[in-house]
Amino acid sequence: MKEEIKEKILNLCNLCGKCVPVCPSYKVYKKESFSPRGRLFLLSHEIEHKSFEFCLFCERCERICPHHIGFPTFYLEKLKEKENPLLTFLNLNNFINLINLKKELPTKIMKEEGDITIYYSCGLKYLYPSALERFEEILKKRGISIGVPKGLVCCGAIFLNLGLISNLKENALKNLEILEKTKGYLIIFCATCLWMFKKIYPQVFKDTKYEKGFIELSKRAISAYNYLSLKAEDELKILEEKKLRENILFHLPCHLTEDFNLVKNKIETRDFCCGSAKFFLWLKGFQKENKGLWVKNLENIEILATFCTGCYLNFNALLKKPPLILHWLELL
Repeated sequence: MKEEIKEKILNLCNLCGKCVPVCPSYKVYKKESFSPRGRLFLLSHEIEHKSFEFCLFCERCERICPHHIGFPTFYLEKLKEKENPLLTFLNLNNFINLINLKKELPTKIMKEEGDITIYYSCGLKYLYPSALERFEEILKKRGISIGVPKGLVCCGAIFLNLGLISNLKENALKNLEILEKTKGYLIIFCATCLWMFKKIYPQVFKDTKYEKGFIELSKRAISAYNYLSLKAEDELKILEEKKLRENILFHLPCHLTEDFNLVKNKIETRDFCCGSAKFFLWLKGFQKENKGLWVKNLENIEILATFCTGCYLNFNALLKKPPLILHWLELL
């Protein structure tokens, strides 16, 4: 690990422990080595530990830290230096993108250019396509057109979870090439995709010729919810009305960072960890462990609405209906 990164950790982390109780993996395993403070200590002393793979990149530690440092940022720097050679050889990128290319847009939403640009993510394709249709209907009434460029690929979050930084970069550059030619806000329907565009892409390409392009792209990226709060605030009141009438719980994903305060001022939400979409952690049973922490939040809930593909998948996989799992904007 670079010497300046080690020094930054040692100089800024004062071991106050505020990060410890908010870490999802610490809540499950109750071990210091599974806390952000413990991981940062191990990382700064160049000690490899299995707890690193249990980091969900949720950044709760960074948000609560007095110095705004967290393990995920430093761990990403480490991942940039090291990659799994077997997974790189298998080139999972080709397989994932082949699946995504087979899914066509709804016939009503086929324009490639518009006043704003939609990032057509995996979640919109396969899990909650009606969220895009509702969004488009609302904006159409206000004379705002949407564009959905062809050729966009997975944001690369799955590759980040697997430590495949070269695959992540490949996808990021494909998206940058296409999106630089578009205009207006870049509207995103998944908290994790939003986080990839706003934080991970700029960090991965830091000090490269592409850094400026990704920073400019990050400035355009905004959640679909945030955009509606700017252009169609009246429509969002429907969400709170439905919550009261239909017994809905709005789940606030950890990566919806830009909207934490905005959302909490608009609608009542609860913030609890889905257990992440990391395949490795599924094999370890980590998501099922987290399910035990959901129970108190889900009593008598008919609909659980989230704003993240990973959360959507985990809740659907581990919960029996009710609750019904939906995207926030499917409720509009």
